[in-house]
Amino acid sequence: MNQTQLRIQGKDYDIYPEHGIRVVCMEHVEQELDEYVDKYEVAPDTFARADVEDAALTDTCMVCGAEGKIVLLHVKGNQG
Repeated sequence: MNQTQLRIQGKDYDIYPEHGIRVVCMEHVEQELDEYVDKYEVAPDTFARADVEDAALTDTCMVCGAEGKIVLLHVKGNQG
């Protein structure tokens, strides 16, 4: 997924498309936060999956396939 903007809680946010968008369950949040920082060298912004209005975004955890609760991404203007 290479998007430059997402609608979150009714507001459009510009995001860094070169930084990943990860959907994870509560069990894997800490692991994925660490991996995001290691890979992109910036702390991700976190949002509830229900708040991110994007039909193309998966509803399942990218690690285990359980229900995705948290979205990790990097909003432009946030330095992490």
